[in-house]
Amino acid sequence: MFINRTHELAILKQHSRSISSGSRINIALFGLRRIGKTELLLQFKNTTHDNNILIPYINLQKIIPDIEGFAKAYSKELIYETIRQKEQADYPYEMEDLLILASKLGDMETHHVRTLISILKQHEIATEELLELTFAFAQKLAEKHDKKIIFMLDEFQELLQVHSWFLQVMRSITEKQKDVNYWISGSVFSVFNEMLNYKNPFFGQFTRMTLENFDKESTYELIDSTLPFKPAQNHKDKIYKFTNGQPYYTVAVCRKISEQYALDSSINTPQVNFCIMNEIFADTGSINEHFEYILDVSLAKFKNKDRYKTILFLLSQDPATLAAIARHIKKPTGEISNYLKALLRTDLIFRKDSTYHIRNPLFAFWVNNKYLGLGTELTSGKAAEHLLANLEEKYQRVSTELGIAKEFEIKYKLEALYNIKLEKYLKDNIEFDLVGTDGNTAYIFEIKWRNKKTSYKDIDNLIQKINSSEFRTQKKQVIFISRSGYTKSALEFAGQHEVKLLNRHMEKVTIQDS
Repeated sequence: MFINRTHELAILKQHSRSISSGSRINIALFGLRRIGKTELLLQFKNTTHDNNILIPYINLQKIIPDIEGFAKAYSKELIYETIRQKEQADYPYEMEDLLILASKLGDMETHHVRTLISILKQHEIATEELLELTFAFAQKLAEKHDKKIIFMLDEFQELLQVHSWFLQVMRSITEKQKDVNYWISGSVFSVFNEMLNYKNPFFGQFTRMTLENFDKESTYELIDSTLPFKPAQNHKDKIYKFTNGQPYYTVAVCRKISEQYALDSSINTPQVNFCIMNEIFADTGSINEHFEYILDVSLAKFKNKDRYKTILFLLSQDPATLAAIARHIKKPTGEISNYLKALLRTDLIFRKDSTYHIRNPLFAFWVNNKYLGLGTELTSGKAAEHLLANLEEKYQRVSTELGIAKEFEIKYKLEALYNIKLEKYLKDNIEFDLVGTDGNTAYIFEIKWRNKKTSYKDIDNLIQKINSSEFRTQKKQVIFISRSGYTKSALEFAGQHEVKLLNRHMEKVTIQDS
């Protein structure tokens, strides 16, 4: 169900128009699992009717995760999309079918598929040669048919499983292609971010977009379009409070409420509470199944799964430091550090300063109660209300001014903008949001991501912190970023103290903007 991604869709449409006019724009779309990345990409693909553009799409979780599987899927999508602009065609699941489609396009395409089939039949496949052939084909196709290509690679982080040098080969070929653009998406943020950071081949090559939860109005629209009856306002408020605007959770809860409504022809507050908790903990609940899947997939490659689950259980109760976790489990910190590093790469947890947290508070709530033995069907409405109250308390405790996804997005944008590596700073009880150095100059960033204009007092507090820190005598640039703008006195005060002001789009703000 496609609801309220109109802003993001409009951005993608504008980028496609620029591409059609000759620009080259690569996009990296990040969003946590089940946030709607695939729906957004496919909505763009299905509603873009521009004969100058080909839009092949691959979900990399649904193909064989090796170079042969990728090469097959890549060539199939390109040839199929080219044919589809001319005539109706069946998807070429087999290579023989692909050869038939290629012959309709001409000698170049036929030669490519024959070469591909020949390489794939070899006992030992020259994988790097195969990859170079694959990526080069896109530019040849674009030039022959006078097209621009937007190649969508969904769940891009899966390519790291293919080969360690995959990204280097891809970058070396694709950066020279003037007609081929790559729009990639990722949900395992730690891996996805690492692939695009300053140490890796794709640094600075992609425009970054983050897909976030729905706001309240959009969540209400989703609720109204999912339920077969007009819900009470307080029930919509409760669903939004529970789901925090996460579209998959919202739809799952609404479907459970719809089932209850079909049985009783009415819905009251205890029934809404009961439906929410059943959706999380019932064996047939969609959210429960989703969390089971996340846990299974994330821990699939680990040998000692029980140890990882024990760490997750500890973190589901409260965030903890490495030392605290090691103390609880009675194992050396070095051993526990290795477990935590592995969990960080699954995106189940994140580290903020020296403390480890479970990324999704609802998942933490599920882990905690599953370990305590809660499962199957809830039989008591009172139990459901008690659990919901506990969940609301957990949400309040873990809520932060700046979400983790947004925090990483801003960090990435600033690193690209200033071409420096940035990190959180905490020393001698003085904390800065981001700090980096370029030669002898320190760059100090303060971020206020709230629905309130930044005042001169906020900027003065930052200056006072700097004057008490190791940076007080250093050459420095101080940059303040505010989501909701600045008061006039803040603009004047910043000008007097040489503090650079940026808006939510990382654009410079001056006193003339007030």
